[in-house]
Amino acid sequence: MRRNIWRCIVVLFAVALTSLVYSDISSYKSVSTAAITVAELKEHVRYLASDELEGRGSGTKGSQLAREYIAALFSDWGLRPMGGNGSYFQPFSFPGRLRLGEGNYLELTLPDGKQRVFLPDRDFLPLSLSASGEVEGEIVFAGYGISAPGKDYDDYANINVRGKIVLALRGMPANDTKFAQESTFPSKLRVAREKGAKALILVSGPLSPFEDEPVPFWNEPAMRDSGILGVTVKRAFAESLFYLEAVQRQIDETRKPFSFTIDNVYVRLRVNLQREQLEDANVIGLIEGSDPQLKNEFVVIGAHYDHVGTSTRGGQVQIFNGADDNASGTSGLLELAQYFSSNRERVKRSLLFIAFGAEERGLIGSRYFVENPTVPLERIVAMVNMDMIGRLRNETLFTIGVASSPAWKDLIAEVNSQFNFVLRDSPGMFGGSDHFTFYNKGIPVLFFFTGMHENYHRPSDDWDTLNYEGMEKLVRMIAIVVERIANMPERPQFQRAPQPEERPAAPMRVSTGVVPDYSWDGEGVKLMGVRPSSPAEKAGLKAGDIIVEIAGKQIRNLYDYMDALNSVEPNKPVNFVVLRDGQKITLTVIPEPVRRRSE
Repeated sequence: MRRNIWRCIVVLFAVALTSLVYSDISSYKSVSTAAITVAELKEHVRYLASDELEGRGSGTKGSQLAREYIAALFSDWGLRPMGGNGSYFQPFSFPGRLRLGEGNYLELTLPDGKQRVFLPDRDFLPLSLSASGEVEGEIVFAGYGISAPGKDYDDYANINVRGKIVLALRGMPANDTKFAQESTFPSKLRVAREKGAKALILVSGPLSPFEDEPVPFWNEPAMRDSGILGVTVKRAFAESLFYLEAVQRQIDETRKPFSFTIDNVYVRLRVNLQREQLEDANVIGLIEGSDPQLKNEFVVIGAHYDHVGTSTRGGQVQIFNGADDNASGTSGLLELAQYFSSNRERVKRSLLFIAFGAEERGLIGSRYFVENPTVPLERIVAMVNMDMIGRLRNETLFTIGVASSPAWKDLIAEVNSQFNFVLRDSPGMFGGSDHFTFYNKGIPVLFFFTGMHENYHRPSDDWDTLNYEGMEKLVRMIAIVVERIANMPERPQFQRAPQPEERPAAPMRVSTGVVPDYSWDGEGVKLMGVRPSSPAEKAGLKAGDIIVEIAGKQIRNLYDYMDALNSVEPNKPVNFVVLRDGQKITLTVIPEPVRRRSE
């Protein structure tokens, strides 16, 4: 799709000539009016959440069909194309899945000179956090591959692994959960790398609660590789070198390391992981405001059109149609575009409608837009976001981001007096949708959301589970809110919202208040933002910084970051090295303790 002008032209003309990607666009035309209606909302959702679009996974044919549908309707209603090259599409690319490339190879040369070759998929598999490359050298057994001197255990204490290949057991000694953090793959890879090893080979011991199989290849890592080759192998690899069960039993029973060099044995290992580059796009259309001056400012109305695609379970393909998440918000976006296209005189500022791609991959589409805006970013006065607006229950509506402008509270209360929703806010900024990227650029935001439910990210999130009457009522309310913002004499003032306490998904002792950019594919941890008044903000960290070192430890990815935080103490200063504008700077952060929910 990138810069494919001819395809865009074909799409625009196809509305008048064919059914385009919509199974029966004439049936939509028969219910199409300028008003916001249940019938139109339902028809949009039925198509976007149909099996034909296969879950609208980012970078897939289904995602392309969805955005072509949106662009065709934008064209039909006379929205000005504001993507690139005169089209509605703003293309971008992002890293996709990992796959095994050609030539993955594992070979042992034994003391007698004989060679044993182990085959990928059958005998070994690379870890998804492995680097790609080829190494050879001596092999060293390093127990469980754990270095935890503070817990009186260090498999690396009495061996030198620099320039060598480490063989280690999966899991932890005697399944002692005090080593839970150190037993993870990312932690073991990081420690082996820091000790100077060329590669890490992990095996499931006979006394461990794991099957004697290579770990299935997880092909969608969220961040950069660990900087070292890493594979898992079947026991036959280790058992060809020593009596694995006896060694594991000694470590487990004594709770003491038993590491050693394996003399006259050499390993050759090659890992080739290929990462796809996927193409996607935002869909952007403009309705120009009626005021000669204010039309040069913009209110963004946004919703993401992608979902999570398909999966295979038990040999059966499951389609995650994503009716609520987020065909509902996209249908609201379309209804508002059609409504304002017929009521242009009602808005003084211009309205920029954006259907974002790749939100489910980490807000990639909206991140791309704010870094590459197709209108001057400083002229965007507000962003209104709709995500999961289709499951209104008990008239309860979440209006999130109210604290991002002092103008919002009274505005929402006044408009809601016509609708009588039970309003709920969030104590701070809810960062899980596209409004967050605009907030981090200093733009006031409002996020409309009807709440989580049992169908979230499940195949059961289908078109017939939504409350369309509730959607209609909500979208009519949003239309008034948008109109009010577009007609304000002065642009709404931005303010930083108070942030809730951090509640990490993984057990952590300390908090810094950073908000990682999960779409970042480079080395280090790039920040999307920092919480106000957090240790990170007090230390001077800010959005765009890339953390590359903590307390002298290299940070290649988010796993390294979490590991490093687990090794620091609350309320004690620690040096963070960050890349800012290509320069390394050192900042002193004082992490705060994480309070548990029971405290």
